[in-house]
Amino acid sequence: MSKRIAVTFWGTGNYLNFLPQWHERLEKFFCPDVEKKYFAFTDGELVGAPSNVTEVKIPHYGFPETFHKTFEEMLKLRDLVSSQFEWLVSVDADLYAIDGIPYEDFFNDKKKYFGVHHPCHVMQMAPHHEKPGAYDRNRLSNAYIDDSILDMRVYYQGCLWGGKVPYIFDMMQQIDDWTKDDVARGIDGRFYEESYMNKWFLTHRKDTHTLHPSYAFPQKYQQYAEFPARMVHLSKDNAALENTEWD
Repeated sequence: MSKRIAVTFWGTGNYLNFLPQWHERLEKFFCPDVEKKYFAFTDGELVGAPSNVTEVKIPHYGFPETFHKTFEEMLKLRDLVSSQFEWLVSVDADLYAIDGIPYEDFFNDKKKYFGVHHPCHVMQMAPHHEKPGAYDRNRLSNAYIDDSILDMRVYYQGCLWGGKVPYIFDMMQQIDDWTKDDVARGIDGRFYEESYMNKWFLTHRKDTHTLHPSYAFPQKYQQYAEFPARMVHLSKDNAALENTEWD
């Protein structure tokens, strides 16, 4: 298969420790017959990294600044990725592939964008169990979801997303613009960049492919999940990772 996939990793501070297993598992399980190049955004040093991993230097922003800067930093790949790759895939550092994922199972060539259906929404855990769910309802926010687009049948998790090149960079540019405008006014999306992504996907439904929640299987809530795991979102020690935003 002639297609090429750019895969991004974001790991500053102790999150960089996820990279070796993250990479090894994606190489083994994720579209193994397709050429992939990995771009690791980090403030650390990639000693002995495989040849298909490129280091992208960024500062350790901390929380919530890391969410404010995600798309600003990733947009720096626009020219390189647009000239060499057909797809860009963003996979969280703590999301590990554990089962074979052929190209045709994951991608929909007829769609420009994709996001993963949030497992907690599928399991109807709070706040997903009642309207408006996890959507941002702050009218002052660029992530605001009004009743005309609100869809309680789906909600996307920010751990796995991407799309066709160059269209995915249009999405990233818009979310970066929304974020900068909100931050300048002292506003954050309810769930940071995830809220803006949901705004984009809901306003581009015909162009968005929804991935099954098995691609974001929650290790922390595995006893409640009635679906198999293809990629596992790890239960982790947030304190050790300097992550004070999430439990």
